Amino acid sequence: MLDLSHIPLVDNHCHGLFADGSNLDAAAYRHRFSECSGDPFPPDHTTTAAHYLWALRQIAGALGCEADEDAVIEARRARTQGELDRLFLGTASIDWLLVDDGYPAPDQVSDRDELAARSGIRVGWLERAETVAVRLAGDTRRFEEWDEALTAHLGSARRRGVCGLKSVAAYRSGLMIGEPDLDDVRAAHGRMARMAVPRVQEKPLVDHVVGRVMEAAAAQELPVQFHTGYGDADADLRLADPLHLAPLMRRFPEVAVVMLHGAYPWTRSLAVLAATYANAYVDVSYAIPFLTAHEQHAVTHQALGAAPASRILYSSDAVGIPEQHWLGAVRGRRAVGAALGEMVDAGDLSGADAERLAALIMHGNARRIYGL
Repeated sequence: MLDLSHIPLVDNHCHGLFADGSNLDAAAYRHRFSECSGDPFPPDHTTTAAHYLWALRQIAGALGCEADEDAVIEARRARTQGELDRLFLGTASIDWLLVDDGYPAPDQVSDRDELAARSGIRVGWLERAETVAVRLAGDTRRFEEWDEALTAHLGSARRRGVCGLKSVAAYRSGLMIGEPDLDDVRAAHGRMARMAVPRVQEKPLVDHVVGRVMEAAAAQELPVQFHTGYGDADADLRLADPLHLAPLMRRFPEVAVVMLHGAYPWTRSLAVLAATYANAYVDVSYAIPFLTAHEQHAVTHQALGAAPASRILYSSDAVGIPEQHWLGAVRGRRAVGAALGEMVDAGDLSGADAERLAALIMHGNARRIYGL
């Protein structure tokens, strides 16, 4: 295993931190480590998961307490949020957090300026297109007004300090993005406008928003992130396969398309896309999805098995609590270090090659495509 502790990270895909998450109870804490939905939430869904038991041991070691859930919860409560931030974010050697602030809700988390002040880490902004589209729907009545406002807003992204755009189409109608009939889009917009809680979810409207995103990204030389693969229970996993994005990448060859979460369980497919499309990028998230070390090691090997290292990026996908960013950094360095070290042992790489590729994955590629 290569020691990558000296290599700083750019976390190219993560979310905001709760304004104060120091007083979470056990049930709320378990939710931070599971994609399972439902009420009541089944406790054993998390407490018997290997990834959670591993995480508790690591967190307990950092907090200096016994390695069980009750002890970790009490040790967290004995510290202020600032102390938790310094303990976890301050020791992870992260240079940048690129934050999708479309989730959690803004009233639950620190804004970007507060996050930068809390963490001592530079913070970049990934703007979630569906969140923008819904907000603008509340400000406009007619479809043409909304579409014009959406185009103008996305077209000003770089001027507003956005370093990349993002779509969660995979959670809505899937990644088979087409060029919809405008009458169908207009009708879907009308139905969205009449919803009690508006949501971009019908396929014509989803595809239209993605098209506007890609046009804006092409004009401003911005990358676009797409959720792919494993995620919340509201996603139809069959439609989250990254292979569905190939036609879109052919339509917009100048736009860097970053496919998140290693598209687990389709990491091999994603690696092949990155090997065959110059604008396809593999994001491997190491805090979420919730996988064991062995599985994350396998995902990292599969990404490197076909994709050039210049097309692979590190992230945590951390949400809410600083432990997630720290755990992602720990797991990511170990997985990338182990995979590259085994490639050196197998004769695939020299030691110098492995160090150079590690730096690309951990920060170099993200600095380049996001313009950091």
